[in-house]
Amino acid sequence: MADEELKNNKEKHSINYSEDIEKEIDFLFGNKIGAIFNYGRDILFDVSPENLPEVINELKNNPELGFDVLSYIRHKEQRNFILIGLLSYSKGITINIRVRYPLAERKVDYKSVIDIIKKDYETAEYYSDRQYVKDACRDAVILSQIPETLDSFDIYLSFEDDIITKAYLSNEISSFNQSILFNISEINKIIASINILSYKAAIFSEICFCMGIENLLSLKIPKRAVYLRMLLCELFRISSHLSFIVNTSLIIGSQNMLNYTLTEREKILNIIEMITGSRIIPNFSRIGGVKKDIDENILKTILKSLPMIFKNIKKIEDSFSSDIVILGKLKDIGQSSIKDGQFFGLTGPNLRASGFRYDMRKDPGYLLYRDFSFTIPLGRYGDNLDRVIIRFKEIYQSLKIINEIIRMLPIGPIDKMLDPSSIDYEQSPIISSIECPDGVFKLYMEIHPDSKIEIIPIGPSSNNMYACEKTLEGCNFNNLLTTISSFCITSPEMY
Repeated sequence: MADEELKNNKEKHSINYSEDIEKEIDFLFGNKIGAIFNYGRDILFDVSPENLPEVINELKNNPELGFDVLSYIRHKEQRNFILIGLLSYSKGITINIRVRYPLAERKVDYKSVIDIIKKDYETAEYYSDRQYVKDACRDAVILSQIPETLDSFDIYLSFEDDIITKAYLSNEISSFNQSILFNISEINKIIASINILSYKAAIFSEICFCMGIENLLSLKIPKRAVYLRMLLCELFRISSHLSFIVNTSLIIGSQNMLNYTLTEREKILNIIEMITGSRIIPNFSRIGGVKKDIDENILKTILKSLPMIFKNIKKIEDSFSSDIVILGKLKDIGQSSIKDGQFFGLTGPNLRASGFRYDMRKDPGYLLYRDFSFTIPLGRYGDNLDRVIIRFKEIYQSLKIINEIIRMLPIGPIDKMLDPSSIDYEQSPIISSIECPDGVFKLYMEIHPDSKIEIIPIGPSSNNMYACEKTLEGCNFNNLLTTISSFCITSPEMY
């Protein structure tokens, strides 16, 4: 009883924390900003370019706020606004600023906005036109290639002897300057289509979308449905991490590790298929819950398979950790410190590999992870090996969570029995966040008067890309591909 009371107090504290920040922002800026939308871990408001310098400076330097990390910048010309994300690791909250002129006919000057942000956040330089860096890195040009972690960008390098002095990763082949538009009345089709934004772990993008709409509707979904969502999240987390290990094995030339890991990933994909009917695109979440319940026999089958999966993956990790050839290609290479990780706004395994403890699942208000006991694995050196090993450790924690979810799965409904296509949605911007396998994934959504919903994905790959560029400086050319692959940069997020 005392533990339950403690959990409730923590959740209330988290909610109050967000509300306190909202009040502080409203007090400091008043009519210099637009209406404030508070979505718990995300706070969103409008700012005109004229007031942006003051707002940015105050958010970073005011000790009561301290949003000292530039999380992202997104610009869509046809929509005439810029999105800016400022993160506080200690608070676990992101301030999302939408910059546009009050008059629709005036265009936002992207370059001038970047110049404003650069005065307080050095990393804003990454989002500027960096043609000068590309022109300076012409000693070697490597076009996009397989495996999939290297297929979404071109590599431009400058080096002396075999040491890389400057790197530029160009995502021009993957990015496009458009939003994604759907009819809000076809909401189930949106869920089925949005999976492509995270094709290695598709459940996360669809749950992120559903959570955003549910927040807009102030809809609380049944406990059993939340548990089932979490079960799928952890299964897809394992699948994604194993996919990462497969790519690493391919790059370092370890055929045995490649085959063993593929075998275990097949087992996880088979479990996912038993639950959803699909191995890659689950289409399992719905507004207010999930599409279908899971049969008791399937749950027993999953529970029975967990010990053997753990045992086999542990053997693969032991081989990674003890093979001299593998260690020679990964250990003490591509090091990124805690300070570096925070500076570049990293989240997920890349940040935790450097030794910094940050995971949205530990937020008391995030799904129902507070009901389960699990640890956040940390690396020690932040090198290529740590970025692999941390994923093994997270797989073990996911297996533990899955075991507890199945044993504690409550009886009850799995949805709210509503027809989302018949709902009259408020014309409002929405920000939704989720802890995906590679870091924090967000969706910015805006419902328009013509019943269209605009979606802009905001994934961790831009931060990973910039951190990777800087980490490559000083690396031996022979370690290029292993280092880039270790940062796990995926093409669907290059919007």
